[in-house]
Amino acid sequence: MKNSERLNRSRIFYFSLLTFFIIVFGYLLVVLQDLLLPVLMGTLAAYISLPAINYLRRNRIPKALAILILLGAFSFLIFVLGQKIVSVIPSEKEALELRIQLQYKLNENFLAFLGKEDFANEGNIIDDIVGDELDQMFESVNSFLAFDKSEVIEFQNYIDSSLVSERIMFFYSDNLKHTILPAHDIEEENLVENGLLPLVSKIKSTSRIAIFLNAISTWIILPFVFIFILIDEGEIKNFFLSIVPNRYFEMTFATFTNVDQAIGNYLRGTLLQSSLVGLTIFLGLLFIGFNIQAAILIGIVAGISNAIPFLGPVIGLGTGILYAMIVEGIDPMLPFMPDNPLIGVLMVVLTAQFLDNAIFQPLVLGKAVNLHPLVVVIGVTGGSIVGGFWGMLLAIPTIVILKVVISTLYRQAKEYYIIY
Repeated sequence: MKNSERLNRSRIFYFSLLTFFIIVFGYLLVVLQDLLLPVLMGTLAAYISLPAINYLRRNRIPKALAILILLGAFSFLIFVLGQKIVSVIPSEKEALELRIQLQYKLNENFLAFLGKEDFANEGNIIDDIVGDELDQMFESVNSFLAFDKSEVIEFQNYIDSSLVSERIMFFYSDNLKHTILPAHDIEEENLVENGLLPLVSKIKSTSRIAIFLNAISTWIILPFVFIFILIDEGEIKNFFLSIVPNRYFEMTFATFTNVDQAIGNYLRGTLLQSSLVGLTIFLGLLFIGFNIQAAILIGIVAGISNAIPFLGPVIGLGTGILYAMIVEGIDPMLPFMPDNPLIGVLMVVLTAQFLDNAIFQPLVLGKAVNLHPLVVVIGVTGGSIVGGFWGMLLAIPTIVILKVVISTLYRQAKEYYIIY
């Protein structure tokens, strides 16, 4: 009787403790959601760095020094990549001009595809069959790229200051034929006449500075998470194991070990695989004649997005095609390469994907992720709904962890006769 009462009290205690932890954890996720991504990224970086730490320690380098070396290497790499990315980020004027140029090129290619000289003319058989539907779709694209009222005023200021080239002015005038831009509000025109528009721009830039400082204050936690996880000698795992009843100790320990191994292998394999894909696309774009800044940026985007199954290659291809549509004239390194940048981008991305599927994935990633394609699609879609791009990026690691936890718990529970 006493043993039965003790067992019931133990169950009530552990159930209450578990409920308490779930409530506290859920509350912290809601309140500290801005810190969630930096903490996750710091944790992932630490997992990826474990083999390098062990290698340095085997070469008689103290652990603290090894961590500092890796932190310095990561910081240097991020600084260099950041400098390259910042160098290709357009100014406000350049961003407006790029949108004008992209809209013009899209209209030009769309009309050529339909065999039309203007949107009012009749085209080829494709235009006869699906022309109305395509026109509606493309009208939405034009509306998306068209300037809003404040951008019209801002661009007009550049025109008045003679800062816009004749080529961009030609593109801008042609775009006006296809899209009705918003008319100026009297209030906004008065801002320009009274010289108050610079004040509005100053307010905007101030808000951007505030956003930047807020991002820095949030992401400053990442290196600390990275350092303390690597310094940890098992104290975190021992803490969680200490609160587990003896009956479930071995099962919990096996789960920790399997999750640690699975997520580490997956993250390191995915990082190497994505880096190889990004490097392949970067080199390929250089060979077809893209400038180095654009090749670096597109390679980074393609490499990072490659970690997203199915959708990643589409993002890389789309980024390359968008740049190919606005670039004017390329100079391929080899004579047999195409002069058309669109064909060149398509060849580079297809080559990178072929190498990824035939070499990079089998050799680097292996069978680290053995998931059904339907699970991957649902996971990536759900991740995009929950967390946008970062949700898609972290969806598969989360599914891998859940799969390992559930399968290990189930197997261990049967082995120790907890379930039948």
